[in-house]
Amino acid sequence: MRVVTSGSAYVDIDAYAGAVAYAELLQVQGNEAMAVSTAPLNESISETVRSWQAPLQTDYKPSENDTYTLIDVSDPAYFDKMVDLGRVDEVIDHHPGFEEHWQERLGDSSHIEFIGAACTLVYERWKTADLLGKMSILSARLLICGILDNTLNFGAKVTTPRDVEAYDKLVAQADLPDNWTAQYFTECQDAILQDAVAAIQNDTKTLTFKSFEQPICFGQLVVWDGKKVLAEHQEVLKEALASIKPDWLMNLISVGERKSYFVTDNTGVQGWLSQLLGVRFDGSVAVADRLWLRKEVIKQDITNG
Repeated sequence: MRVVTSGSAYVDIDAYAGAVAYAELLQVQGNEAMAVSTAPLNESISETVRSWQAPLQTDYKPSENDTYTLIDVSDPAYFDKMVDLGRVDEVIDHHPGFEEHWQERLGDSSHIEFIGAACTLVYERWKTADLLGKMSILSARLLICGILDNTLNFGAKVTTPRDVEAYDKLVAQADLPDNWTAQYFTECQDAILQDAVAAIQNDTKTLTFKSFEQPICFGQLVVWDGKKVLAEHQEVLKEALASIKPDWLMNLISVGERKSYFVTDNTGVQGWLSQLLGVRFDGSVAVADRLWLRKEVIKQDITNG
């Protein structure tokens, strides 16, 4: 069995959609495969998306003959807890840092590329196999959501022409309403505001940067109106992150405003981020004049190092 899975802390829409759509491709190609996760779904998988009831197995029991395909993750520290590292057969990811590790282990079965969405890489697997005509409407819809979310509606600098091409091709067969983009991001924001603490906990990673001495608890939320979210929930979100680790940072991505709000009370983290990204803090908040993704901050640290 090819078990297609992702990370352990949470599953976002890019991992969720990519795993389901890639498992379907493997099945269409005659392989025994299924999408599996033991991690909680985060708010990027909106109410409507959940209502589509994608075939993601949550009660999987490992077998000694199973192999593991990783989508949207390449750092073994974050793999789903049921993954056997010795039986990883493929990695498809767009996060930097582990390219050489997996290239040495897997050769051509390692595909790690700094691109807008892992879902774009999965779409390209379908395209290369010349099987797009056999993709289900469900997989097309899910991949669209992953691309929208991870490119921040094509506003993120990490967006490539390949992400745009994938979206354009998929939207033709997805049968979604014309206002789907606004509906999707509004649903995600509404879910976040229902329980802001749980939302930030579900999208937080403790990361080690080359240019900062200590690991940083780095939370990220994608919303439509960041100004509103900060006005209503800033203190609660700050407390939630500070309780995890003293060196903390929140990236509140405001898609509708096309800017990122970086929030931290830690003066060391403030100084580090100001130097790394050229942002300026006013109190606890620095407003960037563009959208930043967490993986882009990681990339910037690697590049500067």
